[in-house]
Amino acid sequence: MAQAASKTCEICVSALGSWYCLDCEQCFCENCKALHSRQKISANHEFKEASNSDFIPEVKSKCTDHNEVFSFVCIACDVPVCVCCVTEKHNGHKLSKLKDTIAQLNTKIEKEILAKMDKTSGNVTKLKHAISFFNGQVETVIKTIAEEGDKIKLMVDQYTAKRIASIQEKARIESKRLSSILSNHKIAFGNAYALKQQENKY
Repeated sequence: MAQAASKTCEICVSALGSWYCLDCEQCFCENCKALHSRQKISANHEFKEASNSDFIPEVKSKCTDHNEVFSFVCIACDVPVCVCCVTEKHNGHKLSKLKDTIAQLNTKIEKEILAKMDKTSGNVTKLKHAISFFNGQVETVIKTIAEEGDKIKLMVDQYTAKRIASIQEKARIESKRLSSILSNHKIAFGNAYALKQQENKY
């Protein structure tokens, strides 16, 4: 059964149980851990830091004190106990059946997993909506730019056509003026030539 980080040392029952002995399946404070490690019988015991709330120590299937299968969970101590433990150091403590506790934990874990899945699903849906909205905004901007480009192109085409027409009209007028001058010169030259011919007859 997991020992919570807030559990007190099971030896001195006063300091914070920040270490967990895998062999004894008990929480130890710093001082009790040091004493435990100096004893010959427990010098090779393996400890794991229990200050992390995610730490879940392994639990043996049988009680190490009585070699009996765990049947209950001591709610007060938050540890699994056998039938012999119930009548000894856990006498008078509130107990629950091990299978009931496991079922409750499974139900709790399933609910937490479902809640996290729902939250994740909701976040994914929100993200999809955000992406869809962003893509819609991009398309709107692109459409606006294209429309503005078409307007500018139309204005440029109209201006170009107007300028060409204006130049063509000026060229037509100037060509007409020059043609008129040329025609007048031809007439004047013709008259002068005719007059010269008459003078030569006399």
